[in-house]
Amino acid sequence: MFATTILFASLLALSSAFPSSNDGRIVNGQTATLGQFPFQVLLVVHLNPAGSALCGGSLLSNQWVLTAGHCTEGAKSFEVHLGAVDFEDKTNDGRVVLKATEFYRHEEYDPVFATNDVAVVKLPRPVEFNERVKPVKLPEGNDSFAGRKTVVSGWGLQKDMGKVAEKLQYAPVKVITNEKCSEAFSSLIIKRSTLCAEGEHKESPCNGDSGGPLVLEGSDVQVGVVSFGHAAGCELGYPVAFARLTSFVDWVKHKTGL
Repeated sequence: MFATTILFASLLALSSAFPSSNDGRIVNGQTATLGQFPFQVLLVVHLNPAGSALCGGSLLSNQWVLTAGHCTEGAKSFEVHLGAVDFEDKTNDGRVVLKATEFYRHEEYDPVFATNDVAVVKLPRPVEFNERVKPVKLPEGNDSFAGRKTVVSGWGLQKDMGKVAEKLQYAPVKVITNEKCSEAFSSLIIKRSTLCAEGEHKESPCNGDSGGPLVLEGSDVQVGVVSFGHAAGCELGYPVAFARLTSFVDWVKHKTGL
């Protein structure tokens, strides 16, 4: 990977990655309430031959989840949590937990440049929708969304070298042009199929947020999938790169039949 980027999946070390009660929040984010992001998915990625990693995802339908392509590297199965807010406490939150073994990564995914960084995971059975479990909407057209206000969410690290969030976090970020984003990274890395956003007060996703949704503010329309950030870290206010979902709607529909 180029020295200017870092993929946002996070390996889980059970002795150190789980949150403590005095942790802060996702980098300058806020704590979500139950049902605020009913499309949000927590993915525990079980790796070959052993170990696990944390990623996010979004519910596309009653049997499909969208995530980042790099979240499937070395994966043998996924522990899929729907309708959750707490990371570890599974009591009284109405979550659905399923084990998924069928997934498809974009055929032209490139781990070097993090291009075509999307994948879909098929749930072993359809799930029922309720106030806590609902799908996102796919974007239409070819809007660049530059200047639009968006929201990113996930359970990723709350600071560089920190721990994952105890509860689902979210942060407002604004979409910027790819030209501006290339100033922080490189035009070799920022492709037409990349979407970039940055927080006004250094809000940012971090490791463990990979694959999570970027939605238009005040809506359930997803426009990006968390992909990578700057190698300098999550706390310095650099832009974050997402897979631009308008570039992959046809691929998603082809793979899922939606």
